[in-house]
Amino acid sequence: MNPRQRRGVLLMVVAALGAVFVFVSVIGYVGRVQADANAAVGEMTTVLQIQTDVEAFQPIAAAAVREVQIPKKWATNAFVTQLADLQNKVAAGRIPTGAYLQQGMLQDRPALRPGQREIAVMIDAETGVAGKVVNGSIVDVYSTFESVAGSRSGPCAVRILSRVQVINVGPERQVTNDRAQQQSGGGGVTSGALPVTFALTGDETLRLTYAEAFSRKLRLALVGGQQDPRPPANQLCQTPTVGK
Repeated sequence: MNPRQRRGVLLMVVAALGAVFVFVSVIGYVGRVQADANAAVGEMTTVLQIQTDVEAFQPIAAAAVREVQIPKKWATNAFVTQLADLQNKVAAGRIPTGAYLQQGMLQDRPALRPGQREIAVMIDAETGVAGKVVNGSIVDVYSTFESVAGSRSGPCAVRILSRVQVINVGPERQVTNDRAQQQSGGGGVTSGALPVTFALTGDETLRLTYAEAFSRKLRLALVGGQQDPRPPANQLCQTPTVGK
């Protein structure tokens, strides 16, 4: 073997040793990165994740969330970890799908004060609520009454409740208005309506029950501010024309 061949063999041996060294170094680096990643992840913990959009002031059903595992070092005490934590809570704002639930996203459901009653009535979805009244809103409730034969008063619009609290606004339903059916003399009139639940005193509950049963229509008015600059009128009636 001549000197040139010996140098070639020596270079091949050095290259092979270098390749082995690089391979071992890469394997060692990957192992260290994996070990660091495992150490960083560490122990896992369970949190709740939203599976479907939840609108503001709506309760969060168990079916709307799922339990997922995340590294414990990434979680804080603000995360909601148990379904029991959702009891008597509503969304403080709109919560999108995929969000991890935290305490700041929830607020207490409006509660009844001592002596209050919780009562629900169906309100016309278009003229009664129009999407503006939500859980916790303060509203006035108005009703309209038609004139009665032989009565001295004509049709009336009456504010039956002032500044009452809405406990819950349910999903829209299709209902048949029996009163409209009787007036039209035909089939039932079907329209969209929302079940609206109020927190009322005993007297207010009685007035709302009467109006819901005998008035032509109930209407809600969203109230702003702490008080009215001037007391509004509670009733407006048409005076029948004499001789009719």
